[in-house]
Amino acid sequence: MVVITKDERQHIQRCLDSVRWTSEIVVVDAASTDGTPQLAEQLGARVISRAWPGYAAQKNYGIGEAAQKWILCLDADEVVPPELATEIERVTESSRASHGYRVRRITYFLGRPLHHYGRARRDLGDVRLFQQGRGRFDERLVHERVQVSGSVGSLQAPLLHYCYPTLRTYWQKMHRYAGLEAQERAVRGGPSGGPLLRSLGKLGWMMVVRRGLLHGPKAWLWIAGQSYQEWLTTRQARAIDRAVNG
Repeated sequence: MVVITKDERQHIQRCLDSVRWTSEIVVVDAASTDGTPQLAEQLGARVISRAWPGYAAQKNYGIGEAAQKWILCLDADEVVPPELATEIERVTESSRASHGYRVRRITYFLGRPLHHYGRARRDLGDVRLFQQGRGRFDERLVHERVQVSGSVGSLQAPLLHYCYPTLRTYWQKMHRYAGLEAQERAVRGGPSGGPLLRSLGKLGWMMVVRRGLLHGPKAWLWIAGQSYQEWLTTRQARAIDRAVNG
């Protein structure tokens, strides 16, 4: 198992406790100051300290440091429930295993599991489990995904993602991800439209088309934040484009 950290003491024990059944835990830590690496070592992980090069590069480094045949990549705020652990053990011991597996994820916001309100369904999830030498993260600045050389299957049990315990953490992550996504769009190109139009479009899609209106105040807060993040991302991407291209 491979996980990257930066000041994740509030999350790391819950994450590592959920994967004690694995034969190897590699934590790549980027200069945490809250005791994360020390706690991870106490919990049995092999901790490697490394300056922060970006999400994909840090994860790929951790993959290269892992010695086992199968790699499970997690974020520090994710938890593997028992039913997923059982499924992972079953497929990794099978002689007919695929080279990689997608894992669905349930995201918790202010303690409540969210439905999926995004623009496109991702019911199958992203690849998180794969054979060593068969998977690498792409070079995106944010929302990086594993690219697998070979066959890809899907697991049924979900990961649990406890990423937004407070409104403060949500606000901080919105701004961090918006900045990275704006850089990504400026480099690779992205959807057209002005910040306000795209923000309202996302709000309408998530609230009405994906029925977020039916799921109560916490869902509305989440969706409002996603709409704001879209406005911020588009605004910053256009500013970068103007600075580069005039």
